[in-house]
Amino acid sequence: MAEPKVIGEVLAPLVNTNEPEAQVVEVNVESFARIARGDHLFTLETSKSTLELESEHDGWAGRVRVTLDDLVTAGDTLFEVWDGEPDPAAESPGAMTAGDGPKMTRKAEALATELGVDPGDLPSVGFVTEADVRAAAERAAPVDLGAVADRVHETAIVLYGGGGLAKTIIDLVRAAGTYEVIGIVDDGLATGEEILGVPVVGDQRSLAPLRDAGLSWVANAIGAIGRIQIRIDVSARIAAAGLRGPVLIERSASVAPSAELSDGAQIFAGAVVSAAATVGPHAIVNSGVIVSHDCTVGANVHLAPGAILAGDVAVGDGALVGMGVTVPLGVSVGSRAIVGNGATVLADVPDGTIVPAGSTWPAP
Repeated sequence: MAEPKVIGEVLAPLVNTNEPEAQVVEVNVESFARIARGDHLFTLETSKSTLELESEHDGWAGRVRVTLDDLVTAGDTLFEVWDGEPDPAAESPGAMTAGDGPKMTRKAEALATELGVDPGDLPSVGFVTEADVRAAAERAAPVDLGAVADRVHETAIVLYGGGGLAKTIIDLVRAAGTYEVIGIVDDGLATGEEILGVPVVGDQRSLAPLRDAGLSWVANAIGAIGRIQIRIDVSARIAAAGLRGPVLIERSASVAPSAELSDGAQIFAGAVVSAAATVGPHAIVNSGVIVSHDCTVGANVHLAPGAILAGDVAVGDGALVGMGVTVPLGVSVGSRAIVGNGATVLADVPDGTIVPAGSTWPAP
């Protein structure tokens, strides 16, 4: 009798184009169980969307690699599909395992050895691919800042991140006239690429050389909707390089004289920060947000457009409060909580809680 073989994989889909990471909120498949095309395998949820992932195969599930409440990134392998009942000890011939850590394809493993890439420089979760290895090798190469080093001056700033938030910050800075954006640091864009006329000057390795060239200011331009750890990591890299985040206030925003804005706070168009409110390091107060009197907004928080915080609201570090969310007087939103777009919050939201978009918290 022929040995069972792998006929496919079940991959984590991109649930929302702005949120590459999703939470597993329902698991309906067990390791080494029979599955059929159309079976509801998992339910995945972001701050904006929910998706029921169905099987595209008839066969057997391999070892299921996720459990309830895990966070998965689009493209992660959730399990392999076999054409017969698999041996629990079997491993995919195309991948190797290092304990309970990430998997690396054989080609990626060989390439890492060839290029001398330190395993500690590779992703710590998911599958490590040849592209990951090549990216790590490029990061280890010497840094050449080129002409941007000659443009450093007292009010020059560099952005870390070259996505949509970077474009918004570039326009904000140009309109305000207080700083000049001279370059962008991004770990995924090619050096020399331009965003609204601002050149990408390198990746995270460029921070220390930029500091040595006299740069003081780096703005965190990672919006990180649904994946706040990326923004937190960038804030930490900026600080570790001995650099500071500039306070950025769009001209149409209103900030009370008694409000306190920490390094890196970003206040966008039409936002209001009222009396005695505190906005923490690298927090985003996006367009049209109202932060009422005596509110406390923690580090790396993202208050999405149109969110309204009544007086004396506390938002913990790394939380996301989605578009159009309302939070009443004296209520707290815990650290790393995600409150989906349009939700209504009526009571304290514990740390790490996900409040679905359009819902009421707590549920009636």
